[in-house]
Amino acid sequence: MKHDLIKTDDYLLVVDESEIKEGDWLLSKEGTIHNNFGWNFGDKKIISHLPLNDSPILEGVDLLPPLEEDDVEKLADKYANQFMDGRDAYYGYKEGYNKAKEKYKYTEEDLRNALFYALYHPKEDGVISITKDFIVRKSIQSLSQPKIPIGFQCEMEDKIALDGHTIIGIEPITTTTPEGHTQWVGTYIFN
Repeated sequence: MKHDLIKTDDYLLVVDESEIKEGDWLLSKEGTIHNNFGWNFGDKKIISHLPLNDSPILEGVDLLPPLEEDDVEKLADKYANQFMDGRDAYYGYKEGYNKAKEKYKYTEEDLRNALFYALYHPKEDGVISITKDFIVRKSIQSLSQPKIPIGFQCEMEDKIALDGHTIIGIEPITTTTPEGHTQWVGTYIFN
């Protein structure tokens, strides 16, 4: 089942409009997260989340899986499976990928200089306005941002009644983290 994600400064959230009970975590229409019961007109219930920026876990709310930094593990496995001696190819691919990533890592200053040169060379009056500097800073900021998903495709399973035979609905497939939190199983959807 596909769920749209809402990004706040501190969380990726999945919300719904199911019945709100005391102790539930809510997202207000103003964008604040709270678990105060009683003033929730227009609020939506948070049913799953991923803390960002070292934010705390919302106790009692299912977790989304962590975001992967890059797919080097998957790429190395795919590459290694093409060869008879797959493990050597796997480690060679992974080592080469990481070396290339290290070599071609640009600093903010590198990007700033490149954008200034590309946008303003040659300069007619030698002056760069605040507006142009703002555009360059925003460009660097957008290049530096990690990819944030727009949705989550949750794997689902049938919910069986106590008789063991009757299907009474579907629910997300979950696992338990080492810390004992319930975490959804599925994949992120990117734009």
